[in-house]
Amino acid sequence: MIREAAITAYLAVVRIIFTVFKLFPVRNKTIMLASFGDNIEEVRHEVSRRTDSRIVVLRESSCRSAFTGMENKNRIDFSPKHLPQFIRGLYHLATARVVFVDNYHLILAVCDFKKKTTCVQLWHANGAVKLFGLRDKTTNTRPDSAHRRFRQVYDRFHKVVVSSDAMADIFKEAFGLEEENMIRTGVPRTDFFHSEERLDEARRKMHEALPQIKGRTVILYAPTFRDDGFTVRDLPIDISRMAEALGDTHHLLVHLHPAVDFKGFESTTFATDTSKRHGIFDLLSVTDILITDYSSIPFEFSTLRRPMIFYPYDLEQYEATRGLWFDYEALAPGPVVRTTEGVIKAIEADGFNLEAIEAFDGVWNKYADGSSTKRLIKAIYKEKLGD
Repeated sequence: MIREAAITAYLAVVRIIFTVFKLFPVRNKTIMLASFGDNIEEVRHEVSRRTDSRIVVLRESSCRSAFTGMENKNRIDFSPKHLPQFIRGLYHLATARVVFVDNYHLILAVCDFKKKTTCVQLWHANGAVKLFGLRDKTTNTRPDSAHRRFRQVYDRFHKVVVSSDAMADIFKEAFGLEEENMIRTGVPRTDFFHSEERLDEARRKMHEALPQIKGRTVILYAPTFRDDGFTVRDLPIDISRMAEALGDTHHLLVHLHPAVDFKGFESTTFATDTSKRHGIFDLLSVTDILITDYSSIPFEFSTLRRPMIFYPYDLEQYEATRGLWFDYEALAPGPVVRTTEGVIKAIEADGFNLEAIEAFDGVWNKYADGSSTKRLIKAIYKEKLGD
């Protein structure tokens, strides 16, 4: 109750400030509200190359992208903790021609954009396993005021970028939007997986930073974040057992969510913690076998046609509390195992069905062919680009 009252009061103040700034005219500028940053980075460079629009990035505290090379006045730490910058950010949002966002941003609930403004949701995943948005089971106990706020945020999205028809259907259900809100250009960050030059550079960088992977089959363990969290002390995979079985020929990279507590984890000759040191896409460039559970990483990794193992050790509990869009085992394009021994056996058997991975990629990356960012910018700025 106290939390809801605090949110309501905060948004009331933001609404007043935003409404005042709406009195100013819309300017030729593109505002990018970044919580994750990778899609924003792709779009930022393309907008800079192809338009004369001023670009301002509003960087939330959770964003790991640095947006290097930008002038300080165009890169704003967007948080109420930095009040002058936060207010500047609200001014830019209220007077922007185009707004790109990459997450659920609370303040959008009270950002009633002008008709001349287009708000584009890039999101931070190319596919989805777990329920989110209006279907998220974890929001069932939230009050009506929270659910009204969710809908207000989703209603701000004039366009939602997708790489597949399947993801378009999910977004329509999750955000309560219509077909006209979907833009099938492919998600910008998928361009990375179609560029040999960028993949080679990422591999070079990773081999330089991680010399221990040289000559080894690289396994990446990248579980999704759980709402109740966990520490590495009870990491649900037995690294010692894996080292015993695979240590002579393989190396394990462990990449957990930034919010997870890493105390107690020590890298070994077999396993390296990469969670706060390296970006996931750089790591995927050197990954031979991916192990994950409910993460969206497989939707993009499938482009590389490399083996994946699905390790939903808590499937029944997770499905009951969070919910899944699909039957898990029917969706997974690789072996589904529930124990460390199952993981080891799947790796040792080396019987991965690459045709299933290719088919999975065909469904979820239908519109992602390496030119997604160019198509998106052309579609959004078509009047300025003359086509």
